[in-house]
Amino acid sequence: MKNTVLVQAKVPSDVKVTSEKIFNDFGLDISTAIRMFLIKVNQTRSIPFTIGYEDNASNAMAKEFSDYLLAVKNDIENDKNVLHFASNKEGFEYLESLVK
Repeated sequence: MKNTVLVQAKVPSDVKVTSEKIFNDFGLDISTAIRMFLIKVNQTRSIPFTIGYEDNASNAMAKEFSDYLLAVKNDIENDKNVLHFASNKEGFEYLESLVK
């Protein structure tokens, strides 16, 4: 690799050891994994994972949506609160009417 620079980071030894084992399972070493991370950051111009607290608004919204989907699945399985249409066309027309 041309024009490379050394990047160093201090991490707890247990984090390094555990990470090395995980990376080895993927056939990677730590240097390659860090390079992959930095390349992904450059490609996406973002951090390639979620940063935040477990109970942040995004997670709460995801849980609420997941709960909603489970409730809908339950309704479908029990034929409750479910609309029935004679054809796909009729169903799509109904959906289109909701957004007008």
